[in-house]
Amino acid sequence: MKKSLMLAFTASLLSCGGGMTNPPPIVTGSYALNVSAGVGAGIYTNGTNVFIYANPPSSNQVFDKWTGDTSALVSPNEWRTTLTMPASSVNVTATYKTVGTITFTNTVINGSQVYYYVPASYRGIVIPFHGAGGSASGWVSGSLENLNFVRYAAANGYAVVITESLDRTDKKWDSSGAGSVDIANVDTIFASLQSSGIIASGKPVYGVGMSQGSGFLSLISSVKSYKAAALYCLGGIDQVFNTSTVPTIWNMARKDITEDPNRLTTAQANYNKLQSRGIASSYYVNEPTPLYTTRFTIALGIDAAGSTAIFNALKAAGYIDANNYLTLDPRVSQAWYSSVPAPYNTGAYIPNIEDQLYVAFTQHKFYKDSNFRTIDFFNRF
Repeated sequence: MKKSLMLAFTASLLSCGGGMTNPPPIVTGSYALNVSAGVGAGIYTNGTNVFIYANPPSSNQVFDKWTGDTSALVSPNEWRTTLTMPASSVNVTATYKTVGTITFTNTVINGSQVYYYVPASYRGIVIPFHGAGGSASGWVSGSLENLNFVRYAAANGYAVVITESLDRTDKKWDSSGAGSVDIANVDTIFASLQSSGIIASGKPVYGVGMSQGSGFLSLISSVKSYKAAALYCLGGIDQVFNTSTVPTIWNMARKDITEDPNRLTTAQANYNKLQSRGIASSYYVNEPTPLYTTRFTIALGIDAAGSTAIFNALKAAGYIDANNYLTLDPRVSQAWYSSVPAPYNTGAYIPNIEDQLYVAFTQHKFYKDSNFRTIDFFNRF
């Protein structure tokens, strides 16, 4: 990575407060990138690939889009995006959508935990499916990446209904076929919510799956004719895609090959099946990204100073390289735990720090970097 890219991370802490910083003097052959309400400002030579990140939203906001010189951005509607520095200065600002209070109601239906949020007006219902070992609560009070997505979906016009697999031992979905007990249970839950007047019958349903939940989603979406499906970090059940007519987007992670080295290949093969039959589909792979000093402010209760301390400690221990990429696979090794400084080395913080390492490394973890991509895909149907 060029020296100029490293300047971005030196400048990132200065820029994270929301105001535009004064860039260093421009030298011949380099241009200013000014980032307001985000990270990544600096001086770059033309042709340099640069990452920029929006600051975390407040409790009553979700990220909306970048404004300014957005023609330079690869994904101007995602909180994290890239640009190839042009032969001119670039000025961008992260903007946020203010939303009302998004509070999930918790109830038990047919013995299953259910969380739901239903706005007064909504275009459809998003139902997320957890991975193996997961639960309904994981989408609302577990991983902040998951919570960020369901809040984003709600803020963009969708009701959200969350439940969990009936199997509470291995916590896996029954993907055995159309007679799956979990498909029947989801039917029961929806019928109960409809009879109570909580959700309207006839509203289109859109599924989001993570890992084993993606496999189940590929099945239930086909059986129940969902409007569209978004599979994260798993290709789904191969044979389902021989006949499925459900528009599907795959959001894969580049280094998610520890458990299955063919995971990305399988997902792309299923995408190709839909493409060959003219079924709307999309295939995306999230690439590794550098860490930066304020990355961990996204974790609950960690401020900019704490995040910087965590970043510096991991870097001093050799777990972050000179270009700010993670040097170890966090799914394979937890050696980094011992380097996290107090008070962030406890169970209250470690899971959220780990989430950020998984996502930056692109391991097996749901990620919010495709929030717009997924909702935009759903909006087409």
